[in-house]
Amino acid sequence: MSTALPSNTWLFLHRWFGVLMALFLFLAAVSGSLLTMRESLDRWVNADLMIFQGAASERLDTVEAVSRFEAQAPHVQVVEFPLNPHTDETIPVKVVPAPGAPALDHDEVFLDPASGDVIGTRSTEPGLSGRQIIPLILGFHENFLLGDTGRIFLGFIALGWLLSSLVGLYLTFPKRGPVFKKWLAAWTYSPKRSFARQMLDIHQASGLWLFAFVVILAFTSVALNFFFEFWAPFAEMIAPTGESYFDQPVLFPEGTQPDLSFQQALARTQEQIAAAGVSWQPATMLYYPDYNLYGATLTDDGVLNYKALGPIYYHFDAATGAFVQQVNPYDNSTGLALMRSVYPLHSGEVGGPVTVFIVFLTGLATAEMCVTGLWVWLKKRGPRIAARKKRLAAAEQHGA
Repeated sequence: MSTALPSNTWLFLHRWFGVLMALFLFLAAVSGSLLTMRESLDRWVNADLMIFQGAASERLDTVEAVSRFEAQAPHVQVVEFPLNPHTDETIPVKVVPAPGAPALDHDEVFLDPASGDVIGTRSTEPGLSGRQIIPLILGFHENFLLGDTGRIFLGFIALGWLLSSLVGLYLTFPKRGPVFKKWLAAWTYSPKRSFARQMLDIHQASGLWLFAFVVILAFTSVALNFFFEFWAPFAEMIAPTGESYFDQPVLFPEGTQPDLSFQQALARTQEQIAAAGVSWQPATMLYYPDYNLYGATLTDDGVLNYKALGPIYYHFDAATGAFVQQVNPYDNSTGLALMRSVYPLHSGEVGGPVTVFIVFLTGLATAEMCVTGLWVWLKKRGPRIAARKKRLAAAEQHGA
């Protein structure tokens, strides 16, 4: 006997998955589309912090500008900055309190590239001010600003989204011939049809045309929200990534000071690149106070990006300059490649601007499918209830 579920059962599952998660998925989709433009939005809202008005010839070497800032601010510790900001950009520097120094009300400083002087500061915690609007959108997209509870909740929403998308695809398949002709009709939209039918057509056709991208976004949403609970252990099971320096306990819980400078760390990075014969260039410098390590990201163009599997990382002992490890998803293991693939795929950065734009459109289409799907459900709900009551009345009359 066949165990396949009847079509009306699949329809019931698709309908109620959609109804229960429509609002949450709509909010996540809209915020995700906004995040594909986060750098441009941030520059627009915070131009006074981010835009450099001087000439390119006035700019100092980036490491020199950061070194001047460090000399002026011994109470802070620089932990990250880009090496090659655009000529019309200031230098954004991530900071933490120096060991023993009081807490800061900010964690990002913007430097004048011509002098190393501070232009302004901000906290990257979510907030309603223009300074914190992008962190607010990011936090909302990741967990509805509810921490781990929100992350896990959104993980289940993403899982429902994935299953509903697969069921939705199945429901578009004709049950009898001519199969190809009937299925092709499901991909089309006509403004000549009734408004109700147009809503169904838009819902159905957008889901079909963007199905592959929707499934990728839904699956990577599940993987990101359940990264440590599911995706990382799964990737390790497929192919272990090996020991990492960061697997050992924190060496300096209260932080410490490096013996080497960022300039010396960059020189060690360039020596290591030359020795390894790598064509990529340093993009950002990093410092980990709890391990007393310097780090550098390497990319194809010297600007931090997440094309393909993202950057390569080099780490050096900040006391001796000794090379500690590299994190290279391109020649490590399938497990590390799987771990590093989910963010580039989800953000669209995997293929550069074109795939980012596709993710932007897919986010908007997902929001549209939430609206049109809910509209179709509400439109058909009344007739369904009336038909159900009619059947019950007929059954009672027949029984009498």
